[in-house]
Amino acid sequence: MVPRKRTRLEIVEAILEYLVNSGGEAPATRVATANGLAYDRLMSLVEDLQGKGILLVNSVEGRKILVVTSRGLELLSELRRLRRVIRDFGLDF
Repeated sequence: MVPRKRTRLEIVEAILEYLVNSGGEAPATRVATANGLAYDRLMSLVEDLQGKGILLVNSVEGRKILVVTSRGLELLSELRRLRRVIRDFGLDF
């Protein structure tokens, strides 16, 4: 069986989960590796999320550090809630 591709929403959720589990921030390279994403793909997604106020990008000694915002935490909470509702109806994401 061929594994299915993750949706963009699933990838966003995974990035937010990783950041929360890392204390709210982590280097972009670590986030990309942990989530099986090419760095340029991650940064394209991060640019979009940053524009929506979900993530911040700080530069520390030439490294990009991704930081989840309060809006990002709110989104993650809603995604978790939605996932529970969908499972309660016997459906899968």
